[in-house]
Amino acid sequence: MIRLLSMDANNVIGVLIKGNVNPQDFELVTNFIKGVEENYEFLRIYVEIEGIEGFSLETLIREFEFTVSQFHRFEKEAIVIDKKLIQSLESMKDLLVAGVKVKCFTFEDRCQARCWILN
Repeated sequence: MIRLLSMDANNVIGVLIKGNVNPQDFELVTNFIKGVEENYEFLRIYVEIEGIEGFSLETLIREFEFTVSQFHRFEKEAIVIDKKLIQSLESMKDLLVAGVKVKCFTFEDRCQARCWILN
């Protein structure tokens, strides 16, 4: 499932990815971004990845980054993920969209992630 999260800035797209995810879930994100991008020069994205099933982390990141790569005005991405998965994500840095500042956080540092993406 993918759910949009409320954020404190209109140019920040908040996304929760949890449980079973299918490619159609990414349409929700794509459609929302299309609506927001018209009003802002630069966009930012905040993602929480929690208890994914039915996708490997690599496949999930590839799908999500493909969705985001369709929009060329992203400048920052905060990813909140389980501590044990951060190393896996760090090793996949080459899959991430070029030109976007990406920073990974644990769930314990979720507040820090929100502050970083907003500033």
